[in-house]
Amino acid sequence: MLVAREGRVVSLDGVLNEHVDLQSVEATILEASASAPAEGGQVLLDLSKVQRANSSGLLQWLRMTKRLKCPLRYVKAPVWLVEQFNMIDEFFDGEISVESIYAHFYCPETDSSETHLLQIEKDVPLLDNFREFRLMVKSSDGGELEPDFDERSYFHFIARHLVKK
Repeated sequence: MLVAREGRVVSLDGVLNEHVDLQSVEATILEASASAPAEGGQVLLDLSKVQRANSSGLLQWLRMTKRLKCPLRYVKAPVWLVEQFNMIDEFFDGEISVESIYAHFYCPETDSSETHLLQIEKDVPLLDNFREFRLMVKSSDGGELEPDFDERSYFHFIARHLVKK
């Protein structure tokens, strides 16, 4: 697992599994927090280059985030991570929020798919439930895209955890 820091943004690259030593990640997050007093020590976590995670890696990750005593904000959360947000409540223990997530879309006109970055509170509102919400996204060539997911399920973590913060 590679870890990089630019200001208060900590980026990870690789696979989050049982072989990952998160000590350097934790140290990097703490350094980033210490360098961001104007932002309340909040660290932006970019896991967009993490290809996947297994249960052991996720367990190690959650233990690490519980040890940290600084606010964390996920940016560019990949689809696999959003799915974990919806299954594991512990992702939101402490001062943890989400700024942006990736989502898969399908274009029926061209039979193609695209992945788009969605900003929470801009593209996706903070709602108590998403039963009536329909996401409208345009393809790179201007066509209408359909979500390749169920909005109620995919955005469930927002209603369950982010609306309350």
